[in-house]
Amino acid sequence: MTQQDPLEDLKRTIVLLYGMMDGGAPFWVFAAIRPSRYQQFLTAQKEGKVDLEQFAVYGELIISGEGKTPPDEVILKVAEMYQSDPAAFAKTVAEEPKA
Repeated sequence: MTQQDPLEDLKRTIVLLYGMMDGGAPFWVFAAIRPSRYQQFLTAQKEGKVDLEQFAVYGELIISGEGKTPPDEVILKVAEMYQSDPAAFAKTVAEEPKA
């Protein structure tokens, strides 16, 4: 029997997503992805099949807004909330090595 990390359900990978609304305006979304769903999320993202209305399968949406990029104060607040480096949000999402 494999022992699972009791904190696994609390861990998240924070990502910043960009998209276009139905009317053509740009938007951004900070999302928290569960580690167990990260590869599934990456696959869906590559295929253009991430459905924000059904996002609970991957994790949680943190905050979103209209525009090409989130305001600096939002980036700083999300970084503070999740104890992350704000500069990390500017990095491209990369596939994690397979175990």
